[in-house]
Amino acid sequence: MSERAPAGGVAIVGSGYVGTVVAASFALIGHRVVGVESDPAKLRQLQAGRAPFHEPGLDELIERTAATRRLSFTDDLAAATEDCTVLFLSVGTPPSPSGQPDMGALKEVVEVLADHLRPGQVVVTKSTVPIGTGRWIASLVADRIATGGRAPVAFGVVSNPEFLREGHAVQDFLHPDRVVLGSDDISARRIVAELYEPILAQRIPGDASRRDRVPLLETRLATAEMIKYASNGFLAAKISFANEIARLCEYVGADVTEVTAGMGLDRRVGPSFLQAGIGWGGSCLGKDLQALLTTASEYGYRPRMIEASILVNIDQRQVVVDRLLTSLRTLRGARISVLGLAFKPHTDDTRDAPGIEICRRLIERDVIVTAYDPMVKSLDELPELRIASDPYAAAQGADALVLATDWSEFADLDLDQLRTQMSGDLLFDGRNMLDPDAVRTAGFRYLGIGRPEVGQPAGWIRLLPEPAPSD
Repeated sequence: MSERAPAGGVAIVGSGYVGTVVAASFALIGHRVVGVESDPAKLRQLQAGRAPFHEPGLDELIERTAATRRLSFTDDLAAATEDCTVLFLSVGTPPSPSGQPDMGALKEVVEVLADHLRPGQVVVTKSTVPIGTGRWIASLVADRIATGGRAPVAFGVVSNPEFLREGHAVQDFLHPDRVVLGSDDISARRIVAELYEPILAQRIPGDASRRDRVPLLETRLATAEMIKYASNGFLAAKISFANEIARLCEYVGADVTEVTAGMGLDRRVGPSFLQAGIGWGGSCLGKDLQALLTTASEYGYRPRMIEASILVNIDQRQVVVDRLLTSLRTLRGARISVLGLAFKPHTDDTRDAPGIEICRRLIERDVIVTAYDPMVKSLDELPELRIASDPYAAAQGADALVLATDWSEFADLDLDQLRTQMSGDLLFDGRNMLDPDAVRTAGFRYLGIGRPEVGQPAGWIRLLPEPAPSD
């Protein structure tokens, strides 16, 4: 792109988890933003000032920025394209049967954009897309323009991967660890960097806290696309490694919570994503690792660490079922309560949620399963699952209880009341968030991930006599 982009606003195409957060946050820092959403029901919610999903602080941010007229939502993609300088593509790319993201919806959007693209505009991929997508978009737009008989249009393509955690997405966008911009067009990168300047400088309206300037990493197009996949691959590997160590801890009588705490004190390792549990879920990690596997296979390469991370995660869900079977002796006809259906706390997202997969596997074994989640009140994909109104109702008559999502309110459960509601006494802490001694004091048998069961030694057995105390 050889010319400077004209002054204008920002369009965010796709108002899902990422797109809505990006739109409202850019409006907060002073940009004029229009979000594009094709689903009529979701559009009505957005225009009424509400996100079509749960994300802490997002509704308030939408309402606040819409009141300033800097944020609006529409279903008219062509009109949004005409009235902006930078177009962020945040369209869903769900996994296809091949393992690669399904690019159908993104292709449709790009073809519409091509019909309305003006010289100097910049197209930014915000969705997690296969490596090479930026070049594919550039080619697709150029071909569409040529076949339509229009003169060539000078435009830029930038990869700006997102690193947002559901439940913390607004804060993650406004106070990121880094901003990554990838393009083979330096001027296009600079235009997008200018949009981010208030975030890079940490000049956030209404936030008086002082923070260091956010690092900006400018790369080639394919490098930025790979950074996103590599980051998620490494995070998944850390979780799966912690779960591998947890299995070994169960054999030798060590406590994985203390082991990973000791590991995390090493600055080379760090404590993040070393919590053992029932595994990762959600819409990102699994899809991104599968996409890496598929990409590698195109070149005849087998990434064994990525394969192992996926296999450990799959196994971890079965660990819960197997240990319940061992403890209860039989599962057919048992009543089991599951606390937590969202794949993580502070969200209502149930995509690839470990708790739901555990429920499904138990139901397949003729278990009567009742669940409770603070945000998930219905689940059409699993009609046999009973959903209760609170944790104690879910535990009514249960032979065992499984804690599957580490919602903070579960840390404050009245364990005595919970025990009186149940017929059995088994509590499986799938997130290692409860105090085992407190659980046992309430009359439960406690099972955790990689934690010693009652009666097991919590550390090394000292074989030599203690030295005499010195004066």
